[in-house]
Order: sequence, then structure tokens, then C-alpha cells
Amino acid sequence: MFYLGANDQRVTLVDEEGHEVYSTDFRQFTTVLTHLRPMIRAIAIANPVGDVDKNLLAVFQDQMHREKNFHSLTALSMAPLDSRFLALIALTKARTEKAAPPPKVKKKRK
Repeated sequence: MFYLGANDQRVTLVDEEGHEVYSTDFRQFTTVLTHLRPMIRAIAIANPVGDVDKNLLAVFQDQMHREKNFHSLTALSMAPLDSRFLALIALTKARTEKAAPPPKVKKKRK
């Protein structure tokens, strides 16, 4: 399992022991998710200039909760944080906190 941290510049993955496994620039974020999604257990994202778009976050969380091993998505709006530190936050949350329930599926109206 991997734990992902992302800021507006870098994306970093750490393993179960907190060792950095992979790091790349933010432009590769969607590629990392596409290829490693089943193995990503938790994600922490920071946006140094303001809040992460709530609608985008909801869609993103819904998509990730389709993976049975996924634990949590954390969005932080604070001073720039290193992507490896964010990945360690994701790892810590997954180990110490109860998993968030998956978003409720909205029923289609007839």
C-alpha cells in the first residue's frame, strides 16, 4: 500500500514504513492516480493559496472510495508543506483514525 502527499508542485508516495518510494512533479498527479489507484491507501493534499475546490474534492473522494482499500482523503489549506510530509500525514491518519464512510450514492429520480 502507498500513501500519497501532493502540494501544488510535487507528488510523493511513501510505503507502510514511511520511506519515500516515488516523487514527481505535480503535472504527473493524474498519471500516478491512474496507474496506482488500487494501491493508494490514503491521500493528503495541501493548497498553499486557499481552499481546495469542494466540488472537485467531493468527486475525487467518491472516485477513490470505489477502491476497497482506500482509507481517507485529507485537504489542508495552509502554508506550503513538503509533499513527503503530506504523504506522512496520510500514512499517520490511515494508521490512527477510523476510515471515513464512503459517500452516499444518490438515487436517480424517475
